[in-house]
Amino acid sequence: MNDFLNRILAFFFPPRCLLCGRPAPVDADFLCADCAARPAERVYRYFALRVGRERYTLECRAPMRYREPFRTTLWRFKFQGETSLAAPLAGQMARILDEAQAYDCIVPVPISAERLRARGYDQSLLLAEALADKTGLPCRSLLRKVRDNRTQHRLTAKERAENVRGAYACEDAAGLRVLLVDDIVTTGATARECAVQLYRAGAASVQCVCCALVEHDSTQ
Repeated sequence: MNDFLNRILAFFFPPRCLLCGRPAPVDADFLCADCAARPAERVYRYFALRVGRERYTLECRAPMRYREPFRTTLWRFKFQGETSLAAPLAGQMARILDEAQAYDCIVPVPISAERLRARGYDQSLLLAEALADKTGLPCRSLLRKVRDNRTQHRLTAKERAENVRGAYACEDAAGLRVLLVDDIVTTGATARECAVQLYRAGAASVQCVCCALVEHDSTQ
């Protein structure tokens, strides 16, 4: 029944490749033949963290750089209600994870209750749940948003860091090896703040995976 429905929808809304935006067949991967045959890309960034007297390095990895045409795909997923993209996006994220056994759980970056009401869904939670299905790891909502900060995209890197400071909380992550999931990492301010809160709550390690990375800070 789902396959039949997908084909009806595809007649009115022709599917586009998740990665390049060209026409793609109706299947679970949303990839054209060329992109399906291409080896998975790995994009990395590393952020220094300080939690009390302890110093950590947060590794963020992604299957794509944050640029067109993939940027439009993420816009459709995040702002235009195309939640069906969560599973294929999580599939791309799963391809670049070396060993799922290196983590105890998947933790999404949460959004505020106000933003959830306005958007109708939490895109990072959808990604985390889909990634949990693909890896067999449990998805745990250990983080919560305790302050509704301004949207980040028009702020400088310094303003972004200040904007998210104190916006998240975590009560207990004792001994857990956490895989933090977000949709996009630009300056890394949100991922860093979430990682700090997880470490303060006792996490043994925190790494981050997202759909796309900005390789260098684009807002100064």
